[in-house]
Order: sequence, then structure tokens, then C-alpha cells
Amino acid sequence: MAFVPGDNRGAIEIHYEESGAGEALVLIGGLTGTLETWGLMLPELSSRCRVITPDNRGSGSTRLAVDDGVRTPERFAGDILALVDGLGLERFHLMGVSMGGMIVQEFAVAHPERLASLTIGCSHPGGKTAISPTEEVLRAMMAGSADGATEEAKQAAMAIQIHPETPKKRADRLATFVETKKKYPHSREELLKRVRGIAQYDVYDRLSALDVATLVLTGSHDQLVPKENSSLIAGQISEAALVEIPDAGHIFFAEQPQATNAALLDFVAQYPIGQS
Repeated sequence: MAFVPGDNRGAIEIHYEESGAGEALVLIGGLTGTLETWGLMLPELSSRCRVITPDNRGSGSTRLAVDDGVRTPERFAGDILALVDGLGLERFHLMGVSMGGMIVQEFAVAHPERLASLTIGCSHPGGKTAISPTEEVLRAMMAGSADGATEEAKQAAMAIQIHPETPKKRADRLATFVETKKKYPHSREELLKRVRGIAQYDVYDRLSALDVATLVLTGSHDQLVPKENSSLIAGQISEAALVEIPDAGHIFFAEQPQATNAALLDFVAQYPIGQS
């Protein structure tokens, strides 16, 4: 296992994996994501980029000397800074999905000079502007995501995250993604910390000053983070590109990895790290 030691208002050892060569691309997972989240995209991405996939604090094998329980996107963004400083990355491409999309927005507004490009997937800008899912969707997602959830609850939570035809047409991809969730489950306590952290998050007004090449991605059938949020984000960032991945829900990157890679790699290629 590879770790980067750092300090973000307390000592942290960030577990990460690295593959490929070329321009550095850092990928940040969501609420229940670990670095395994990116498995379906990774082979193609690593053929073109140096791909760095960390576990967020409280996820996977990342270790905290003392855990104060703070899980705001702003705090997670500080962990990205510790990671890239520890790896000696002055500039890099950054992508995050879902909660990871919130984290990378916080990083971008705080450290725009470090980014060659930014990709925000299936996320929202926070605060009163964000468009929320229904209460029914939220309850089902929480009930099925925590360690110890019943199989029925897990299936209900997954159904919320995918296109209705994915179990039939993309069963192999779905099975692969589900397996990543089994390896490192999150406790209900951990998920509640993250929900409380997200409740404090609001970057909407700050996005208008962001001068970073930005791609905003959303699944065509996202119930968990309605796709209108992606339009809100793109509308706040000067000349941001907005791409809708067809026949996909919230986990579009697992349902449609080829389409996601095509959009991401085409975008990244337009903004080389050495370009000012």
C-alpha cells in the first residue's frame, strides 16, 4: 500500500494508488466511494494519463492520527492539497463525482492556480441554490448505504443511483461497481458525519470568480443529484462545458465508463498542464 503523510488540521496518512504515465489526473470519489470506484474507467484513463486515486478521510485505508469527525467538503479539499503537495504535483487535472464533486469545487475556488482543468460530476453547488432529491430518495439512500444494511435496502439504494435499464443492459458493470462497495463499507455514523458536512457547504457565489477550464458531467437520469444542479454549476463558471452522459443515472462513470472517458480525455487534452 502507498501512503502520503500530511497535515490538515491534524496528521493524516492518505492511501492512494497510481497507474499510467503522462499528465497527472487526480480522481476524488463520493459519499461511499473508495479508490476502487474508478475501476471501470481506469484502464483507458491510465493509457493516457498518470492517474492518482486516493481514499478520502474516513474511507478505505486512509488513516487519521486523531479523528475530530469533521467531514465538510472544505476539509476534504485540504486533504487533496496534502496529497498533491506530498507527491510534488505543482499543477494537475482534477475530477470528482457526487460528494467528490463538492470537494473539487472547494479545492478549485481555494487553489485555482494548481489546476490545469477541473471536472465536476453529478454534483451540486450547495446552499439554498442546490436542487435536492425527494425525501423518499434520501431516506432510501441512507438506509441502503450504511454497513449492516439489509439486502433489500441495498438494492433499493442502488436502484436510485442507476438508469432503469442498467440491470438488464449493463449488468456486468453494475456487478463490478457493487463489489467495490462490499470491500470497504461505511458505518452509519460515518455517513452522518458526511451529511452534516455537506449541509455546511455552499460554493455557488464563489464559482463565478473561478477561472479554471471546467467540464461538468451529469447522468441523463440522475435521481440522487438532479441534473439541473449541473446546469447551475456550469452557468456560474465562465465558459464551462456541460455534457450529459446518456442512459445513465447518478453513477454514470460506472454505467457508461467509455462515454465518460471519451468526454473527460477529450477535455483534458485541450488544457495541457504546461499551458499557462
